[in-house]
Amino acid sequence: MTAPPPKIAVLILGYNDERHLPDALNSARAQSYANYELVYIDNASTDGSLAFVAAAHPAVRILANRRNLGYAGAYREALDLVFAEGCDAAVLLNADVIVDARWLEELVRSGYAAADIAFAQPKIFLWDGKANDRANTFGNEIHYLGFGFCGHYKGLDGPAFANDREVTFASGASLLVKRGPYLEVGGLDESFFAYLEDQDLGWRARMRGYRSVLSARSLMWHKYTFTKSPKNGWKFYLLERNRLFFLYKNYSLRTILLLLPAFLFMEVGVIADSIAKGYFRDKLRAYRDFARELPTLRLKRRAAQAMRAVPDRQLFARFVPAIRFEEIDSPLLAVANVFLGVYYRIAALLV
Repeated sequence: MTAPPPKIAVLILGYNDERHLPDALNSARAQSYANYELVYIDNASTDGSLAFVAAAHPAVRILANRRNLGYAGAYREALDLVFAEGCDAAVLLNADVIVDARWLEELVRSGYAAADIAFAQPKIFLWDGKANDRANTFGNEIHYLGFGFCGHYKGLDGPAFANDREVTFASGASLLVKRGPYLEVGGLDESFFAYLEDQDLGWRARMRGYRSVLSARSLMWHKYTFTKSPKNGWKFYLLERNRLFFLYKNYSLRTILLLLPAFLFMEVGVIADSIAKGYFRDKLRAYRDFARELPTLRLKRRAAQAMRAVPDRQLFARFVPAIRFEEIDSPLLAVANVFLGVYYRIAALLV
């Protein structure tokens, strides 16, 4: 007798996403995979999202939060719930997406291909009013100073991506999360609120000896826009604060000390850039809130290091030496990348 297919909870998180929800829900409901439940999580939206889902999709389960818990907090609560109810895995799915009819079936196939796979993501393409053939991300990258960014961004699909492959960490835009590994590494860190929480989760799993993979035949389109303006200081603040959280929690003391000169070099550049672009107060706020969180972070660091099964010497090769992301390219960054690349090669020998 063959085992039944894994029971999956597909969790769509929305915050004032009424305009996107029809595409996301319609495509998520039209799946070839049968053993799944579709759950909509509303993060205290003030538009008509809740009313729309209740009226247009009465079969969809709704979890309504009284306040905005962010990506990390809302998904952590939902994962605790569906795993306690017996789901084998869950998929965290953005509201601004359209998924292929075999998206979930292929994602589950890839995620359950081996016991040491903790997370899986589909090929995530860009959407510009129609199905685009350029990548949003085919697996995310981490620079050794903690910057995370989309892998293969705006690149084309091709033979190099014909089969499932390991990635540094899987994107939270569509993230298959297996219950056992997720609980073993401590789950999502709700203090991140939004941004880099998927990076933190994926890296802790890697520290434990688990892998993240790209599912080559699972396809999805993301209505992704990269916003870079002084009006988006909130995002800059969260990215910088959470990067400090990530570095402090997950790197060994030896690695932190080894990378300190490169970190300080880069901080000078980030501060100068924040002054030039109107983000300086947000950068100071990131430092302040990192300092305020230190007592809690020490406990989280202790837990992360205690469950570590893989040393930084083995993990270091997963980092990239340079920051190469089309949306933030600049002459100053190109110069910095030369120094950072040389430093990486030296650090790789010493870590």
